[in-house]
Parts: sequence; C-alpha cells; structure tokens
Amino acid sequence: MPPDSDTLSRRQFLTTAALGGLALTASAVGGAIVGSQNAQSAAEAELVQLRARLDKYAHLITLYEQLEKVGIDTIVATGMRVMRGALEALRAGIQILRAGIATVENALTNFWALLQALRSPADLVARVLTDLVQKFQAAESVIKTALNTALPLAEAIAGFFDSLLQKIPIVGPEIRRATTALSELVRAIPVVIDAVMNQLLKPLRENFFPATGDPKIKLDLIEPTQKSLLEPLKKFLDDVESTLARWEKDFVTPVQTALDERARIRKQIAEVYRDIGLV
Repeated sequence: MPPDSDTLSRRQFLTTAALGGLALTASAVGGAIVGSQNAQSAAEAELVQLRARLDKYAHLITLYEQLEKVGIDTIVATGMRVMRGALEALRAGIQILRAGIATVENALTNFWALLQALRSPADLVARVLTDLVQKFQAAESVIKTALNTALPLAEAIAGFFDSLLQKIPIVGPEIRRATTALSELVRAIPVVIDAVMNQLLKPLRENFFPATGDPKIKLDLIEPTQKSLLEPLKKFLDDVESTLARWEKDFVTPVQTALDERARIRKQIAEVYRDIGLV
C-alpha cells in the first residue's frame, strides 16, 4: 500500500513509543494488511483510530508541557522562603517577649519581697513614734500640772522660762537664745510626729502593710499585671508557637516533600525525552 499523506511524524511515532508502543502496534497492523479488500479496509480504519488517539496523546503531552511552564513550583518555593524569613523574625520576637515577661515577673517578685522586708522596720518606727507620743503627752501633763497652765507643752515651757528669766537680774542673750531654741524644739516634736505618722506611716500601712488582708499594691498592681497582662501574653505566645509548629509540620514539610518529588519526576521525564529524541 502506498504511503498515506497522514503518515505518522517522527515526533508522533516516538511519542507513541514512550506511551506504550502504540506506534509499533499500528505498524504491525499496517504490515498485516494483506488479503482481501475487507481486511485491508478494517486495518485502515483501525489505523485511523490509532492515529487519532496518538494525536490526542500528543496534544495531552503538549498541555502538560505548557502546565509545567506556568512555574508554580518556583512561585510556591519563593513564597515559602519569604514566609520562612518572616516566621523566623516572629520566632525571634517571641523569644524577646518571653525574656521581657521573665524580667517583669522577676521585678514584681523582687519588689514584693522588698515590701515584705520593709514591713518590720515600718512597724518598729510606728512603735517608737507611738511610745514617743505617749511620753510627750505624759511630760506635757506633768508640766501643765506643775505650772498650773492649760497651754501646750511648748508654750508652757516658753512661758516658764520667761517668768524665770524675769526674776534673774542679769541674763545674757545666750541664755535667752537657748531657752527659745528649747521651746522651738519642743514645739517641733508634735509636728514631726504627726507628719511621720499621718503622711508616711499611714499611707504605707494602707497601701503596703495593712493589719489584715492583702495590700492595695498587690490588689491594684501586682495581681492585675500578672493575671491581666503577663499570663494572657504568655498564653498568646504559646498559641503563636503552636501555630508556627503546625505550619511547619502540616504545610512546609509536606509541600517541600512534594516539590522534591516533582523535581525528581521532572528529572526522569527529561531523561525519557532524551532517550526518545524529543529534546
């Protein structure tokens, strides 16, 4: 039989060989076309069908080649590299935040320990001042009784020295300055005691050293900082680290494995192309 105008091209023939030897089957059928006209017609019809299938296979291979040119592997790999850099920066930030949280927790612990250490000295100062007040009041009572006056202690002492100095004919200025200084000292004692007791010790007791219950500094600062800030922040960081671990396990590793496998298969395809002369 003369060669048909639709005789298979070399590329189609080699493609068919790569797809399982369909071209060889077609050649065998063509070689068997002998005998009756009916057998020859049937063989030609079968050959036409085989050619049509080969054309479809060739078109399918062309589509796969076009699909490979899209470069999805490169896009995915580039995206993973970009994300990896961002996630590494995020991991570094998490470690910095954890270090900051630990620093704040240590500072709060040390601050609370310092306050507890100051409780005993504050109690001692309060007891000393209370004793001083009692002794001052006792002395004031005695002096008022002795001088038969209702004036405050400082005024009573000043009045006593004035009356005494008036009875002494010769009194130098030094003695008058000394009695004045003593009166000023006695007058300053109640002021100092009141300032220390009410302006210092009272706020300390209310905020730091209450007789019962937790101090305000703990209720208003330490516990809210721990419960409303540090603990939620630590949980958030745990959640972020867990998400990063899942990202690595459930996405990055499988995708990288798939990309490696595609690269391996692509290499095998290239070798087959070279073997059949399609390169």
